[in-house]
Amino acid sequence: MNRSEAQKDVDGADLISRPRRRRRRPDSRGAVRLRQILDGAVQVIGTGGLASLTHRAVAEAAGVPLGSMTYYFRDRAELVDQTMSYAVRIERQRMTAIVERVAGAPSVDHSVELLTEIFLDKTIADPLYDLALFEMFMEATRNPELRKQTRDWSALIAGIIDRVLPPTDPTLPRAVAIQLVAAEIDGLMLESSSNREMTVQQLSDHLRALIVRIVPG
Repeated sequence: MNRSEAQKDVDGADLISRPRRRRRRPDSRGAVRLRQILDGAVQVIGTGGLASLTHRAVAEAAGVPLGSMTYYFRDRAELVDQTMSYAVRIERQRMTAIVERVAGAPSVDHSVELLTEIFLDKTIADPLYDLALFEMFMEATRNPELRKQTRDWSALIAGIIDRVLPPTDPTLPRAVAIQLVAAEIDGLMLESSSNREMTVQQLSDHLRALIVRIVPG
């Protein structure tokens, strides 16, 4: 397998949005190694911030030879880009799988339960991906090349919330209601990740307090 083959993600779709020549699907061993590296990169970002993301740090976290990094990535910018794309892809798959179980418009109780499962349970149990995505948003304030990813992520979150949120107060535009819930969730996730003081139940209760105010009783 050559270097260009390895730049496909684990399912064969390009992780980088820049146009490229058509590439063949990586073999299974190369796909496993690439996933191992990207998981290591998420771990590095989640524990030490984006500034700590180096080829050497990722190789150590992933348990791969340092030479593997230059085999899969041209430079650090490509490593950042692919890592963020990978984190988004993994979280999209996880959240979508939960939403696909929903049939009909959930009640307030079910909506809070679903949103807690999608966002808050994960933050308490394993915050690394959440922290990596927060880092992506911070980096996008300085790096315009990441803004398409942050916009796409925000649109994905809005779509998920729209799917599980009951009908909201008709005097409040639906898009505003969704944004309020998204902002509340972001704040709760950041609070939980930084202070580690609130339980899942407390986070869920805070979220419920907002939802009951924007959903007609």
